[in-house]
Amino acid sequence: MAAPRKRRLLSRMPRVAILLESTHEMSRGLLRGIAKWTHLHGPWGLHVIMGGENEQCLPAVDRWKATGIIAKVHNERTAKMVLAAKLPTVLIDPLEEFFVRKHPSFCRVVCDDREIGKLAAEHFLERKFEHFAFIPELRRTDWTRRRIETFSERLAQEGGTVFLYKNTVDSDADWGDEFKTMIRWLRRLPKPVAVFTSHDLRARQVLDACLIGHIDVPREVAVLGVGNDELVPIVTTPALSSIAVDTESGGFAAAEMLECLMHGLQPAQREFAYQPKGVIARTSTERIMLQDSLVSEARELIRINSGFGIQVSDIAKRLKLSRRSLELRFAKATGHSVLSEIQQVRLESLQRLVGHSELPFGKIAEIVGLSNVAYLCKLFKQEFGMTMSEHREEVRRKGEV
Repeated sequence: MAAPRKRRLLSRMPRVAILLESTHEMSRGLLRGIAKWTHLHGPWGLHVIMGGENEQCLPAVDRWKATGIIAKVHNERTAKMVLAAKLPTVLIDPLEEFFVRKHPSFCRVVCDDREIGKLAAEHFLERKFEHFAFIPELRRTDWTRRRIETFSERLAQEGGTVFLYKNTVDSDADWGDEFKTMIRWLRRLPKPVAVFTSHDLRARQVLDACLIGHIDVPREVAVLGVGNDELVPIVTTPALSSIAVDTESGGFAAAEMLECLMHGLQPAQREFAYQPKGVIARTSTERIMLQDSLVSEARELIRINSGFGIQVSDIAKRLKLSRRSLELRFAKATGHSVLSEIQQVRLESLQRLVGHSELPFGKIAEIVGLSNVAYLCKLFKQEFGMTMSEHREEVRRKGEV
């Protein structure tokens, strides 16, 4: 048995160039994983450019005295830059045509895209959808191909077929050049249809297209993204369901591999696959089995107004129905009353205001239409089993963790 190679001592602190765009959650998670490793096992000097993929570049290697690279390579320009540096390097989700086939010796950290495709299919099957579609990344990428393959394979096992959106513009095109085409395509799909997208930003574009094209989400089109970017649910209507991915473990593994390479050692494994953590289900993939379009419209009115300042009579008047007719149709379609729907949405909105804002409780009472703060506090405790202060503190504590 060969003796283990001796760890090479470093004469100075490692300087590592990180080529990872910070504009979306997947890469930010990888950066957090790298930072966690350096905090535990460093120190490292890090060169990080905050920005998109086109802004990523290596520092002047001779001047900066870089000792290693962790890079997500999107194009041939970056690939040539990394190869020319001739430094210990760990690649993250490398494009197959640039590295995996031509330079298989590189250590790499990859996303388990096949598991993501399978998880998306399972999510839609659990919700009893019968029609499915996939909207890929604008560029043709290996990871998009792997996701659509397993998504389609799993659905085929249950007799389902997938409508594939064909990109009509190139990757540098403006969203304004594409959205009309996407609207027309979405309208032609059989309804209701479950749409899986390559990532959250693409899913956001689908939601925008549905909004502009007057396509109801989720009643006609359900939308699922990947990445669980914490900003996207805040800025989308309705809130986007997304597959959360354990990118931090990928960043941590990349740093661990590079540490070995910089010390002249072979890492314990040359490839690490980080996994999806599960689907974070929100409104965009809610399965609404409603045949009555007026009932769907009533629910939308309640949701738009967050349940506040809206009465059953307001909805009946807007839909040009008698209150009695509205109540009967609503109960038949949903199994509960219009008033209970209003109260449920109101409570969910109240819980968000308390937990996810710093508004004084008096201001929240004013928003929800109550002049008595004491009554609001009593109502909250009665419904949620804790005071508003306790709930706000609990949400804050979870966020810090």
